[in-house]
Parts: sequence; C-alpha cells; structure tokens
Amino acid sequence: MTTVFDRYLLRRYLYVFSVLFVCVLGLFVVIDGFTNVDAFQEQASDSSEVLALMSGYYLVQSSMFFNLTAPILAVISAMVVFAMLVKHSELLPVLSAGVPLYRLLVPVFAGAVLVNVLIVLNRELVIPRLAERMQVERGESAGAAHEVEPIYDYQSHIRIDGEALYLSERRLGGARFVLPVPEIVGDLTTLRAREAVHFSAAEGRPAGWLLREAQPAYAELDLTEAGRKRVLPVKDAADLFVVTDVDFDQLHNRNRSYQFSATPDLVRRIHNPAFGQASVRSIAHHIHERLVSPLSNVLCVLVVVPLVARRESRSLVGNMALCTAVLIVLYGSAQGCAYLARANMLSTDLAAWLPAIATGTLGAWLSGYAQT
Repeated sequence: MTTVFDRYLLRRYLYVFSVLFVCVLGLFVVIDGFTNVDAFQEQASDSSEVLALMSGYYLVQSSMFFNLTAPILAVISAMVVFAMLVKHSELLPVLSAGVPLYRLLVPVFAGAVLVNVLIVLNRELVIPRLAERMQVERGESAGAAHEVEPIYDYQSHIRIDGEALYLSERRLGGARFVLPVPEIVGDLTTLRAREAVHFSAAEGRPAGWLLREAQPAYAELDLTEAGRKRVLPVKDAADLFVVTDVDFDQLHNRNRSYQFSATPDLVRRIHNPAFGQASVRSIAHHIHERLVSPLSNVLCVLVVVPLVARRESRSLVGNMALCTAVLIVLYGSAQGCAYLARANMLSTDLAAWLPAIATGTLGAWLSGYAQT
C-alpha cells in the first residue's frame, strides 16, 4: 500500500534522475560539439545548417548516451535522494515513527525498476532502428561511406573485403570475395564486383551478397560441388549471389557493432558458425551483461543506502565520499572481469555475474550499518 511519503520519494527520485541526465547530456553536447564543430562546418553551407546537423546528430546519439549513462545515474539518484533525506532531517521523524529504513527503499526501487525498463526498451527497440545513423561520423549523412574491415567466414572460408561500406544501403563498394581452395573452387579465385548488396534470409532464399557485374563470370569459375551451393548465378544478368551468413554490419566497427543490435539478433549470431570464437565470446559476454545489468543496479542501491544513511556517522559529506569510492571500486571490478573474459581468462557468464554476486554480498554485509 502506497503512502504520501512513498509518492514523494518516487517523484523526488525521478526528478533527480531527470535533472542529472539532462545536465550530463548537456555537458556532453557542449564539450563534444565545440570540440568537433569544424567537422559539422565542413558539411554545411551556413550557420543554420550547422545547427541542423548538430541537432540531428546529437538527438540520435542521445539514445546511446542514455543507454550508457542511465544505469550509473539510477544508482547516483538513489544516493542523492537519501542524502537529501539526511540533510533535511526528514529521515529521523520517519524512523522515530517505527518505519524501518529499508521500507523507504520501496519507492526508490520502483523508480529504479522504471528506469531499467526504459533502458531495455531503448536498447531493444530504439537503438537497433538508429544503428546506421549512430555510427556515422560527425557532420556526415547516414549514407556516408565507411572504411571496410575485412572479415573471414568461418563456415564457408570465404574472405570478404571491399573499398567502402554504405551502412544505410547495406552495400559494399568495390567488393572482393576470395573463394578458398579446395572448398569452393579448384584454383584460388577472387570475385570482384562494382558493388555487393546484402540480403537477409527470406522464404526460399538464403542470406548472402548479390555481386553486381561480377568478374570472373559464373561460367568461368571452377566450382566444386560445395561451391555451386555457395556461389549462385543470377538469371539474365552478369551478377552472382554468394551465400554467407556474414552480415553487412560485421564489415565496420566490428568490436562495437553488436552493441547496436537487439538481443534476439545477438543470440542468433552466437549460434552462427560463420563467426569466429573471439567474436562469439565478446557477444556472449555482452548478452550476459545485458541480463545482469538491471539486477546489478538494484543491488547497488542496497550498497548505497547504508553508506549514506550510516548510523553514528559524523559527516554526510564523508558518507557520500565513502559511498562514491565503493561504487568506483565495484565499477572497476566489473570492468576488470570484462577484460578477463575478453582475454579468455574467465568464462563469459562468470565474468558478468561475479560483480553482481559481490555487490549483493556487500549490500547484505553493510545492512547492519544503516540507521534504525
């Protein structure tokens, strides 16, 4: 049953979170905008167009910025709310009335859950739709060319390369597909095309790349039986279709591109034999981090409260400094576990869940230090 004080704490928590996010986002826009204003000016003809380019760019980037900062701000907001209760002597009357301190966590938990729901919706619905626009350089349009990172298909053993990648068009300019020996062809062959367009798997058609004006032609290829299933001719055209599960976004910013994908897409990539072991480990750890992140945020609140509202404490500033130091240590531990997972020194699931286990244990141990 909610009370007036519960609603008061919930409103305060959401207000603090909103103010913090707007301030941090504004600081990021001002610093990054003034530092890189030349990049916007090179693409614009007048000042109004510069402002339009900057507004569009940072509006799109705000979605990823929210995904990165909201988990941290959710915990800091809880710390600020309880610090304000202590500072304004609002906590003592409630405790004197026999209400336990952890009862006051209910509205704060509700606010933290609401923030985490927004994070999940933003990550699963908004970011994948804006992925191409988020990866453009400052001042560039969504159709700008990107540098190609060659990739090796571990299933078909085909090496994919090109001169430029256009994310919004799913197109690879100056495409080069190296066909291996003896899996696909009898002699080592490089398929060259003016451009290659990626097509996702559909009913009756596998995923792959359509090579326009490909050379050499299909009749000139010394394909094996397996190769004829990988390299397909296109009727009434000088084009070829190469069957491969390597997606277009794997050719650019490969170490971060999976962060722009929805979780179901990442699960399919893990089970895709075309991806290398290093990529699979990074994606698997990222999925575990997505699953554990909401729980970690809530557990961090359990660490914050007894440190801020510590009994027999002499200084609120000292309490907040100690709380901040503990949060920094927890965050550093999580980053350290992630590094060990990428270095194959720790399993991906343990690297993601170990910080949450440590945070929960610390929160339970600190509960005895909270005011009563």
